[in-house]
Amino acid sequence: MKITIVGAGTVGMTTGNGFSRFGHEITFYDIDPRKMEKLKTDGFNVASDPSEGHPDIIFVTTPESVAEEVVRGLPARKTLVVIRSSVPPGTTKRLREETSGHIAVNPEFLREATALQDFLNPDRIVYNSCCPIHREMLEELYRPFLAPMVHVDDPTEAEMIKYASNLFLATTISYWNEITGVCHKLGVNSHTIGKVVAMDPRIPSYGACRHGEPFGGKCFPSNLNAFLSLCHDLDYTPTLLQAVADVNEDTRRARDAW
Repeated sequence: MKITIVGAGTVGMTTGNGFSRFGHEITFYDIDPRKMEKLKTDGFNVASDPSEGHPDIIFVTTPESVAEEVVRGLPARKTLVVIRSSVPPGTTKRLREETSGHIAVNPEFLREATALQDFLNPDRIVYNSCCPIHREMLEELYRPFLAPMVHVDDPTEAEMIKYASNLFLATTISYWNEITGVCHKLGVNSHTIGKVVAMDPRIPSYGACRHGEPFGGKCFPSNLNAFLSLCHDLDYTPTLLQAVADVNEDTRRARDAW
């Protein structure tokens, strides 16, 4: 297939490089001329417009703050547009209602340090398609990955899966950072406790083995802040998730004081 990647950051480059390994023709587009020039120098195909060359699929992998604007700026035609950026739940459904484009959502679950490895070896592929034809296209695209393909009927469900996954991981880290604070008071090693607690198969090991530092990176803080903003718009008070943000900030201050 001919695939254009809009946004040449970590997610975009990983998505393009990953699909190219399966024989797809990849073209990149980014508003940053320096990135475009570097891509050309490195031998990548670049386009002056996302629709150039009539791609079969356009993947939007821009920062979440501009993803909706990017989708709105694409010409209304039958090309499948796949939102891979993290966008607030409800975005894709609203864009479908307000535009005449064919829009799907396919959230990414990449870690920055191992992005390409994660892309090539996914534990699940989550997506929502706009119509049966484009559902078949995405299934064909991802079939070589030999990973469970989870098609959800509502695009908001796909967006929520991404947020729920990252927010759960963020929550476990903050939980263990609270435990660490108590352990400091008691003079015991929180990592020893975390490793033993994680032996219980009912308890996820992520936060138990990675606590001690505030969570950071690009995804966890931005997803959390965006979700808190969404809750505010919905007139819902997310007590636990607000506490997660507060504990993370408390952990940051405490770390700086230790």
